[in-house]
Amino acid sequence: MGNVARLWTGAIAWQAMSGTIIGGRAVPRRLLTVLSLATATAVAAIAVPAIAAETQAMKFEHIDHSPFSLKEGPDGPDYQAMVDKVEADPRVTKSSLSDVVTAASPQRTGRYPLCHDTNLKPELKPTGFCWDSGDDTSADWIPQGVTGSGDADPSGTVDGRRLVAASWHYKEDDFARISIADYTKPAEKLSYHHLLLVQPTADGNFQSVDNVHADGLMWVGDKLFLSTGVRMQVFSLEHIWKTRTDGGDAGKIGLVGDDAYARWHGWAMPMIAEYRTTWSDDGSWKSCNSVTGEQPCMNSIALAPDRKSFVTAEFYQPGAAGGRVIRWGLDEATGLPTGAATEAFVSPIWHQQGIATDGTAFYVVGDCPGSPPPDDPNNHSCIHKALPDDEPHVLTKAPPLTQNLSYWPKTGELWGINERINTSAGKRVVFNVKP
Repeated sequence: MGNVARLWTGAIAWQAMSGTIIGGRAVPRRLLTVLSLATATAVAAIAVPAIAAETQAMKFEHIDHSPFSLKEGPDGPDYQAMVDKVEADPRVTKSSLSDVVTAASPQRTGRYPLCHDTNLKPELKPTGFCWDSGDDTSADWIPQGVTGSGDADPSGTVDGRRLVAASWHYKEDDFARISIADYTKPAEKLSYHHLLLVQPTADGNFQSVDNVHADGLMWVGDKLFLSTGVRMQVFSLEHIWKTRTDGGDAGKIGLVGDDAYARWHGWAMPMIAEYRTTWSDDGSWKSCNSVTGEQPCMNSIALAPDRKSFVTAEFYQPGAAGGRVIRWGLDEATGLPTGAATEAFVSPIWHQQGIATDGTAFYVVGDCPGSPPPDDPNNHSCIHKALPDDEPHVLTKAPPLTQNLSYWPKTGELWGINERINTSAGKRVVFNVKP
């Protein structure tokens, strides 16, 4: 079998293990099937450019950014007004971020330092933590995005604490949540807490966030930005609702009887705004487009050190390069997007995943280079370093199926997270290196 056929076989197998984005929307893992070798060979017969090691020699090049824009819904719901209506209900009790971080229950206990092999170069001084065994081995909840206090505030702390936040999506993308870990003085037992992401409804109640493949995550001030492919959702840490975790209704979401519930989670955090690169005329769902067109997908997101911009990246499905990286303006006064793209690139990294920038260079997660088929990302991913209009190089191998990145300028740390599922031993870590 020729090089192209072998490459497509590897790409198809990778799709089946990792899930996919079609038009910016996630197709859950269990809906995917591994195509046969004969199918892969047939696909390879299509005119597809050979993209062996030479793909990695392509440049991280500027492209025209002028067609791209990021907008709130034309006549969408007033989420903030609906949040206010929910909070007027006596069954809802607001909590502060400090209340969450210091709560003894419900609390999860992670493991510090790193408890799994990471493939990271020792000279980059890797460290970090693992989730508890239940989250480490879960096939239901899958971690995706990473951010923290190093993004949230120029000081690198929030309320005097070093905090790490991660996003998770549930199988079939039915639910989404955020985890916040206290990394101020990491010790053998490291505490973290889960918050379910919800959206308010017009009747003064709340429900699970719709259609959300909770992917990239960015923390700016009191806001968390979640990129989900076709849209970017905004959540406010000023609106955290304490919810009941026991009783016969604990598995429900919303105001039920005399209490508030968030599907066994101790807290719920509501969406306050939503942005998309594409809207239909009536405000209904419209898909984004990876690689081509004027409606780019946003599968990864990271704050830039200037705090006046952030970057997003597209996850591109086939075993090829071409996913776009776009820089967007950020209003320093409001902490919200200006809506204007200020820079854009086309990336040569295979299966581009996470993106981050230190203000000069870009760090991109993707497959490792090599002769086809590429190294199996279930064994390890690679973090690539790229300067604008230059050829990228591998900074380091990384944990298997590494997803997203976040650069913290105060400390010079590059944080990352992986999703690799191993239901017996676990493979998941949250790590940082000093690039």
